Amino acid sequence: MFISRDELQELTGYKKKSLQVQQLQDFGIPFEVNRLGAPIVLRSSVEDALSISKSPKRRTHSINLKSLHEAKAR
Repeated sequence: MFISRDELQELTGYKKKSLQVQQLQDFGIPFEVNRLGAPIVLRSSVEDALSISKSPKRRTHSINLKSLHEAKAR
């Protein structure tokens, strides 16, 4: 459900809570801060953020089937 403290440290590169908060804000990953000042991050939020940034770009090219049929007919 939530990422662990170790995973949060690995994700942000920081142990200090305030720096973790800043890094999560920079990454655009939604989170809440608990009463101890530690960021609480849903695992699905991290997965969503990483999948959006690493998803392949959609191609806008298409195959010209008419040209293929014409070339085949020759």
